[in-house]
Amino acid sequence: MNSIALVCSWLVLAGQVPDTINRSPITADELWLKLTLSGSRRRLALVIADFTVPKGTKPDTARLTRQIQEVFTADLRFSLYFTFEEPESGKVYNFSTDPKKPDLKGWASTGAQVLICGDYQPRRGNPQLNLRLYDLASSRLIASKAYSLKPDWRWLAHQMADEVIKLLTGEEGISCTRIAFSRLVAPGNKELAAVDYDGANQAMLTGSGGLKLFPDWSPDGSRIAYCSYGTSALNCYLLELATKKVFLLSDRRGLNTTPAISPDGKSVALSMSFEGNSEIYLMDINGRNLRRLTTHPAIDISPTWAPNGRQLAFVSDRTGSPQIYIINVDGTDLHRLTFSGSYNTSPVWSPKGDLIAFVQRQPDGSNQICVTNILGDTYLQLTWQGNNEEPCWSPDGLHLAFASNRTGSWEIWTMDWNGTNQRQVTRTGGAFSPSWSPRLK
Repeated sequence: MNSIALVCSWLVLAGQVPDTINRSPITADELWLKLTLSGSRRRLALVIADFTVPKGTKPDTARLTRQIQEVFTADLRFSLYFTFEEPESGKVYNFSTDPKKPDLKGWASTGAQVLICGDYQPRRGNPQLNLRLYDLASSRLIASKAYSLKPDWRWLAHQMADEVIKLLTGEEGISCTRIAFSRLVAPGNKELAAVDYDGANQAMLTGSGGLKLFPDWSPDGSRIAYCSYGTSALNCYLLELATKKVFLLSDRRGLNTTPAISPDGKSVALSMSFEGNSEIYLMDINGRNLRRLTTHPAIDISPTWAPNGRQLAFVSDRTGSPQIYIINVDGTDLHRLTFSGSYNTSPVWSPKGDLIAFVQRQPDGSNQICVTNILGDTYLQLTWQGNNEEPCWSPDGLHLAFASNRTGSWEIWTMDWNGTNQRQVTRTGGAFSPSWSPRLK
């Protein structure tokens, strides 16, 4: 079977097998409680005062300060760690935020636990935005930090948000992340592109023509593995982002596809067919030291690493239809994960290690994203509109990016881990195969 036919076979495999999904209702809260034992976790209540500028500040500077606050606030909302106390519609909070005498009792009356203030400070040659955080229960200053304004003010807002998240929760934020994807540029031409997690600052990463598919970030954010058609086969490559240099990982005969870089950045798992049919292989990040992991007449494809680096999940049709399996990296303990549904593909292992998201074909023929625990005994369908495919996790395991055609063209969307707050990220007219970066500097 040639490479194009092999890839396309996933579109038609076992399409007539009866669906066996258990459709007993389960709520997101029940799933959260069962899978993470964190159902009682409470969010920290914040109130964010309007960032201030001195009288006489230029309108452009005042507008920039507001824009930074908007992005900063949106980042904190997206994080899922906080709730926000806000005035009723048509009203504003007029409590003082004067650094010398803030009205902390007034701000505490909003019900918030933490007050965040921001002040633009014009300094000759080095204008700054000073951020202040107050504990409203004890009426004390928690922290204060001055940030130098930069031309890339959106990234500054992301950095501020991640530092606040770390300070208040102890968790690493994901505001300073980007999503790489395969973008349709012209018929027969898909290039790699990337956007900030919120859809801003889209940039092309490649431009050499052809079809570039299935990007996957290295854990340090410096490289992206992907596959692209060579003269006659689908080959795997490694793109070095700083230099734009491309290194060949594998151009063996037949199919070289769905690369996945290991959590330590030293290995790549991928599917190759040079020995007859598609199997899962491991190789060093430089393309050497090839090791075969699976051996079966069926098609094995789409490996994804467990965060501990000791296991892989992958797709195989060895039982007659595509299902998800788990195997140790030494080839032991191979077992099937999914039993509900006749067609399950595109597994991605959560960074927390507790969940695996995947794509399941529904009785109406649509493809929808689901999530299961690693025992495979509990799952939740996350999407319902249109076709939704190719999920990937955010570094904190609290969000998913995916491709959806619900608007009429394929675009990248994000949602919370339980399927809520689905948002469109790209508007390109053709975006596929998202890969969420690690936290970037």
